[in-house]
Amino acid sequence: MASGGTAAALRAAGHPVIDVRAVTGQDEILGGRVKTLHPAIAAGILARTAEDLADTGFAPIDLVVVNLYDFEGAVARGAAEEELVEAVDIGGPTLLRAAAKNCERVTVVCDPRHYDALAAELAAHAGGTSAAFRRRMAGEVFARTGAYDSVIARELFAQHGVPAGARALRYGENPHQLGWWRVEGGGDLDALGLHLRGGKELSYNNLLDLVAALQLALDLPSAACAVVKHTNPCGVGLGRSPAQSLEQALACDPLSAFGGIVALRGTVDAACATVLAARFLEVVAADGYDADAAELLAARKNLRWLDVDWERSAVRLRGSERRFGRLLVGQQDDDGFPELAAWPHAGGPVPDAAAMAACALAWRVAKHVKSNAIVLASTQQTLGIGAGQMSRVDSCRLAVRKAQDAGLTLAGCSAASDGFFPFPDGLEVLAQAGVAAVLAPGGSIRDAEVAQAADRLGVSLALCGRRHFRH
Repeated sequence: MASGGTAAALRAAGHPVIDVRAVTGQDEILGGRVKTLHPAIAAGILARTAEDLADTGFAPIDLVVVNLYDFEGAVARGAAEEELVEAVDIGGPTLLRAAAKNCERVTVVCDPRHYDALAAELAAHAGGTSAAFRRRMAGEVFARTGAYDSVIARELFAQHGVPAGARALRYGENPHQLGWWRVEGGGDLDALGLHLRGGKELSYNNLLDLVAALQLALDLPSAACAVVKHTNPCGVGLGRSPAQSLEQALACDPLSAFGGIVALRGTVDAACATVLAARFLEVVAADGYDADAAELLAARKNLRWLDVDWERSAVRLRGSERRFGRLLVGQQDDDGFPELAAWPHAGGPVPDAAAMAACALAWRVAKHVKSNAIVLASTQQTLGIGAGQMSRVDSCRLAVRKAQDAGLTLAGCSAASDGFFPFPDGLEVLAQAGVAAVLAPGGSIRDAEVAQAADRLGVSLALCGRRHFRH
């Protein structure tokens, strides 16, 4: 039984052939695109026994031999897009996979290199085949169809600039954009020290936010919790337990944390998992989860939760190269905070140890906030974050308003700025809100004017000479 060119070739070689349409009762349609996609063929292959077909009028099919359309050859000779589309086999993989699925009864062969082995099997088993041969050929089928699909996917991706070996995502940043990911050198997320324990597949935006959350958490103490939304930090906490760190991080901007990504430096326990499970979050990443926490998070079917090997991830998540068409732009990683070893006092009163510690926390977080960045913090948590504004004074206003909206007290807190203050106005906004100490890079032609404003406002100002600007 055969169709189209295969039937013609067999007849020309002197072999009797039953046309597929004689079995299906249906002529080829759509210019030959639909020939074997019919219940008579599918049922004949997939039926476990002949008795299963008794009420259908269909006959069992015991042997399926298919050579797929030569898509690889079409790619190799540089075929035009229309020819490539027509070279994608649909019916062939369907027949092969159906037969392989039912290999307990059906023999399937997908490559001429197995014909001699098939002939030997038929001769040795009176026209049948052994179970071992059928299972081996079924494995060959899934390897062949998998490789065939990979070639098609790779070619389609290549037409959109997708690198070889990439894995498709549902879409990119927006539903109309193609998205993909890959691990350089091969492998999956485990190669990066990340193990997905449960939830849906990670999306393009999930991956961007997850990397941002992990890189932020790697710059914080081991007990920290970081909450990220749209790659920007929206809260950091340094509690005595994972649950307390989480609560502190969420308090900074609970509205923005909705649908966010949480990275925890520690093992999630039941108390922490209860807070996580009660909120809408996209991703949770932590050292691990105790049994009660795992049970709580597993019940949230849409929540992605991962184990993190922080030491491995710290190495494997390095690098910051961006591609714009054929233009690649890269830079050395922004590592370390040597500037925190000293307090380069520039204006205002000399700060106490608590103010300096709060400045250090704000400074570490500001490194991960899109510029212009202003971060307000106590020694234990962030209080307000102003991100991505075109003017620094607007970032100051935004950070203050965020803290006030969250009901957090700013009196005596500290602040960090990822760039210099071009004018005293930003410092004035912070001082009016109750900020007592500020750490900034300095470098403005008006640094002296800003330092004089710190004296006038009674704000401790340090200009450390090093910035962590994130474009």
